[in-house]
Amino acid sequence: MLENQFGNCRQIATVCEYDGQDTRPAGPALRIATCLVLAFCVLSQVACTPKIQAPQEQTASRAQPGSLYSIEPVGGYPTYVLRALIWWQGLAQKFPVENGVSLYRLRYWTSGPDGKATVASGLVALPRVARLRGVVSFQHGTASERVSAPSTPDPQNGVLAAAAFAGRGYLLVAPDYVGLGTSDAAHPYLHAATEASAVIDLLHAARGVVTAAGLAWPRALLLVGFSQGGHATLATQRALEATPTEGFLVRAAAPIAGPFDLAGFSFPDALKGRAESASLYLAYLTNAYAIIYAESLSSALREPYAQKVPWLFDGMHDGASIIAALPRNPREMFRDDFLQSFANGQHNWLRERLVENGLNDWSPRAPIRLYYGDLDLDVSPKEAALEAERLRARGGNARAVSVGAYNHDQSVLEAVPYIVKWFDELTASDVAAR
Repeated sequence: MLENQFGNCRQIATVCEYDGQDTRPAGPALRIATCLVLAFCVLSQVACTPKIQAPQEQTASRAQPGSLYSIEPVGGYPTYVLRALIWWQGLAQKFPVENGVSLYRLRYWTSGPDGKATVASGLVALPRVARLRGVVSFQHGTASERVSAPSTPDPQNGVLAAAAFAGRGYLLVAPDYVGLGTSDAAHPYLHAATEASAVIDLLHAARGVVTAAGLAWPRALLLVGFSQGGHATLATQRALEATPTEGFLVRAAAPIAGPFDLAGFSFPDALKGRAESASLYLAYLTNAYAIIYAESLSSALREPYAQKVPWLFDGMHDGASIIAALPRNPREMFRDDFLQSFANGQHNWLRERLVENGLNDWSPRAPIRLYYGDLDLDVSPKEAALEAERLRARGGNARAVSVGAYNHDQSVLEAVPYIVKWFDELTASDVAAR
């Protein structure tokens, strides 16, 4: 199924579908606790979240990538409210909260796949602390609905990531990507350059906001992303290391269950149809690349899917409705001659574009840990192992880390506590030097 910012919506919205221990009260106490938590959540949305006045640019001809278009408060969680919310979801032990957070929706200038200026959105979560421990950029997983994005924060989307990282003292920056959130463009799914620019430009916009809030921009930039966000995370690290920018030196990257070798492994593996969402992933990808590279969708997909798929990915359909409209076996969507040319290494526009957007052709400088669940059917655990092996062969410090016998959606909840611990270790010297 589709992921929201911190995993699958059904996985986060109810503890009943989470494999961890449920420590919530039962019976009448459960009903009382429910009312209290809901009241806390309502109050938190109107809690005192200070407005921030930062320089803005709303004219495209004058805008530079990373300049702020607008900023608005979208919620605030005092420490006790955030703790209660995390406790209610059965995750208090995994995500200990040390401070409250203030949430802001940033709209900022970035570039679309065509290189033209466009406005995208993202979430910035400011911890309520005097000094920031570091900057964590969180890249969310696959989402088909525009509203299912970090900058529309609720307990199922955005708040959990804010609790995990901003609740620990990190500035959390979470891009929606072009085409999601407030952007009405077509989402360039798994397009490496656009993912990277959306992340980097939001970081620039967030830096101006941090300065306007009277805080110092931390030295440590840490990248983490889930599923599609794992691909976006490494695309961002590659871009930042290719063109170093002061204040944006990547300290570490932690992709979770991400696809990396799109042509050589990810696409062929998804064609096997082991995951319920396999057809959705491949239709999303093929439609996005057809738009980006001006190719005919009907050259890849058979009818009725060549006509149906663009409508399904209009930003208004959720994952369940898209899955219901597509065949369970993803091969049934594609033309036979298209699949044959792909498998035989013949001229195939999609295969060639997937090669361009793969992430095996660089030598990373910052350390990388690639987390995965052993039972993942959506993104094979082999992705992490193969990527780590390739990056090490090119001189990188990369290793694959299993979080145990967990599926795709569960893997993010299991991986994040390990990642927070790693990030804390990496930033310990910065904190001690204050």
